Amino acid sequence: MGFARNAWYCAAFSAEVDDGLLGRRILGEGVLITRDATGAVRAIGDRCPHRFAPLHRGVRDGDTIECPYHGLRFDLTGQCVLNPHGQGRIPGAARVAAYPVEECQGVVWLWPGDPALADPAIISDLLLVNRGERPPVSGHLTMPVDYRLVLDNLMDLSHAAYLHAGTLSPSRAKRESNYDSDNRSVRVNTVMRDVPTPSSQQLYFASPRGDYHSDIEWIFPGSVRQRLAMTETGAEADAGAVTRNVHLITPETETSTHYFWIHTRNRLMDDASIDDRTRAILSNAFLTEDEPMMQACQENMGGAEFFSLKPIYLETDFAGTRCRRTMERLIAEEKAMACHSVVPGPAAPAETSPA
Repeated sequence: MGFARNAWYCAAFSAEVDDGLLGRRILGEGVLITRDATGAVRAIGDRCPHRFAPLHRGVRDGDTIECPYHGLRFDLTGQCVLNPHGQGRIPGAARVAAYPVEECQGVVWLWPGDPALADPAIISDLLLVNRGERPPVSGHLTMPVDYRLVLDNLMDLSHAAYLHAGTLSPSRAKRESNYDSDNRSVRVNTVMRDVPTPSSQQLYFASPRGDYHSDIEWIFPGSVRQRLAMTETGAEADAGAVTRNVHLITPETETSTHYFWIHTRNRLMDDASIDDRTRAILSNAFLTEDEPMMQACQENMGGAEFFSLKPIYLETDFAGTRCRRTMERLIAEEKAMACHSVVPGPAAPAETSPA
């Protein structure tokens, strides 16, 4: 199926990016991310067009990057500006891509598609709890799993009662859920009534039992907003201990995924020990429970396309299935638009190398 390219993806947290050279593979392409002399985030292709060396292993000189292999220098628009060899002639093809980037909400967003379509206004509002100057609890993982399996996992949280029983979710509790979707998003709202408080919620909810509210929303292509709340039985979700979390899912390759997560809460916000315990609980769940299971599913699929295996359909599969179908439709529409916009013309003369 490929990837949607005309969309904003999380490429890094703002705190990860300084004037050093951060190399990251996104949608199968090497990307170099840095800050220019003014502090603005910039992103260019990470593959030197000469012998394909990774530029992020090079040397920064002002706002230019020197290739570590043969010393060609590229500015932050992607243009080669120095060839230290021979007469110094710079080949016309000596440039790398420059990607539109936007920095907001503590995230560096990258647009890998047509730059003319890169509208910052469509970046998702993450709806996090305001922590003022304090950074949220967050993390970045690279999972050896197709990004669509990661989205499946997030959009059907019924797995949590089994895979994360007692920690992130009450064990095998009855779920009351409703589902909704539009042409670019899918939502699931769930409540589990009068259940034992999971250990992750015990950090800031004192009662041993209550109602557990779990709302999650996918927004094309990879933003997943989540509200979790533990309340006294019968209370509204926002009256209890609320966490607002975000999962930002960015394909690395066809079989690996960048998983960025952010956690905020409305209680005991200044307690650093709870930050540390939350980070440990979530990292353990993602790395030792979710990732191995998704990887095992991917291996069992044997490289086959998901729907070709004819997966059985459960009521809880509405969101994951709608997410996949929406992604397929939008990628197909993007490809069709690209085909229609290409106007054949005379081929440019090839630049030849000496035999």
